[in-house]
Amino acid sequence: MRTIFRVFKYTGRYPVMAAGTLGCAALSTVMVIVFPAVTQRIIDVGIRGHRPELILPLTLLAVLSFLVQNFANAVRIILNNTFEQKVIFDLRSDLYDHIQKLPLPWFEHRATGDIMTRVLEDVNAVERVLIDGIEQGSVALLQLLIVAGLLFWRQPWIGLLSMAPVPFLVAGALTYTLTARARYAAQRR
Repeated sequence: MRTIFRVFKYTGRYPVMAAGTLGCAALSTVMVIVFPAVTQRIIDVGIRGHRPELILPLTLLAVLSFLVQNFANAVRIILNNTFEQKVIFDLRSDLYDHIQKLPLPWFEHRATGDIMTRVLEDVNAVERVLIDGIEQGSVALLQLLIVAGLLFWRQPWIGLLSMAPVPFLVAGALTYTLTARARYAAQRR
C-alpha cells in the first residue's frame, strides 16, 4: 500500500486533468439517466396523456442528453489519455534518472537487459493499475452510486435488491487484491 501512495504523487502533479476526467465521468454518468427518464415522459405524458405538443421538445431533450453524454465521454477519454501519458512520462523519467545515479557496483551482478525489462514491465503494470484502474473504478463507482440513488429514491425495494450483490463484489475484489502480491511474485519467477 505504501508503494501505491508513493506513486500517487505523480497524479497530483496534474490536478486539473484529474478533476476534469472525474467531472466528465460524472456528467456522462448523469446523462445516462436522463435519456430513459425523458423516454418515460414522452410515453407517459406525451403519448398516453394526449399531449403531443410535448413530444418534440422532449425528443430534443433526449437527443441533447445523448449528445452531451457522448461529448463528455469523448472529452474524458482525451483528458485521461493525456493525463496517463504525462504521468507515465514523469514516472519513467524519474526512474531512468534514478538508475543513472546508481553506483557502478550495483550493475555488476545484474544484466542490463534484465534491469530494463523489469523497469518497462513495472512501469506498464503501474500504468494499468494507477491510471486505467482508477479511471474505470471511479466511473463504475459513480454509475453505481447514481443509479442506486435513483433507484432508492423512486423504488426503495428495488434499490435494496440491486445492492444485494455488492458485498459479494467487495469480498471478491478484496480477495483478489490481497492475494495479488503472491500471484505477481509467482509470475516474476
